[in-house]
Amino acid sequence: MSNANYVPVVAFAYNRADKIIKCLESIERNEEAKETDLIVYCDGAKSEKGLVKVEKTREALRAYKDRAGFASVKIVEAPKNKGLAKSIIEGVTEVVEQYGSVIVVEDDLIVSAKFLEYMNGALDFYEENSNVGAISGYTYPLDGLKNYKKDVYLMHKGDCWGWATWKEAWDKASWADVDYDAYFKDGDLRRKFENTENGWDLLMVLQYQGKISSWAVRWVLSLLKRNLWTVYPKESYVTNAGFDGSGTHSNKSEEDHYFTKLVTDDKKCSFELFEPDRCLEKEAARFPRKGFWMGAKYYLKRIYVTLFDLKRVILNG
Repeated sequence: MSNANYVPVVAFAYNRADKIIKCLESIERNEEAKETDLIVYCDGAKSEKGLVKVEKTREALRAYKDRAGFASVKIVEAPKNKGLAKSIIEGVTEVVEQYGSVIVVEDDLIVSAKFLEYMNGALDFYEENSNVGAISGYTYPLDGLKNYKKDVYLMHKGDCWGWATWKEAWDKASWADVDYDAYFKDGDLRRKFENTENGWDLLMVLQYQGKISSWAVRWVLSLLKRNLWTVYPKESYVTNAGFDGSGTHSNKSEEDHYFTKLVTDDKKCSFELFEPDRCLEKEAARFPRKGFWMGAKYYLKRIYVTLFDLKRVILNG
């Protein structure tokens, strides 16, 4: 049963029973949870070897459903493995078709007790703003935010750690087909993409090569190409608990780099209309390559991209 007052939460699970339950329990601590519909998409196992963990996750979710404090809980169990990208694209599309907007989490996230208040408030406030395409619940630990006076800021950059969007913005990603030949020839677009957060251009190369399957890199690119902004909170309503090596893209060494404390202030977030903050955008773009190791890692990535571009030039004459 749909709840007209609150946007539904969609969660994606696979084979980490402990993490998805902790994630949902953190959302349930939000006062709005009791009036919020929850839909959990469970992907299928990649092989016979992975069946046990997948089934344990599903069993944990079935047990959780009986005691959950949400308005309603729906668990969708895929019979076969889709992969995260396809799961998210199909799941979000299905939900926005029914509800018109959506709040999305993955199993490795923990949210604050004000997460749903912030997300619903932002979705309502910016719904009619044609410049805004998404809401992020996570914020980077940027130095520029220490003396920042507003509760939110905007960037030409999407995010995927606790986020939300509307049907119109999601549908117009079209979903999300990339003309790779045109992309690799468009130096200006590639520079803009890389300057939202370093590493995106490499991810597009890896996506093209079939070495990864990422919904996020395509989503962020589609927002940039349409010049749509993402709203970020000054203090984070989301933290990532997945830097323990248990996830596909998790890395323990990055935990301290990206870690943010959850907001504890009970003050209601104040939303405003203004343009992206260029200083914060510039710091966010540089942020992941601070320090010797992260910097060296970044330039190794750029070497890989340069070699890829040279190969394309040679092969295409």
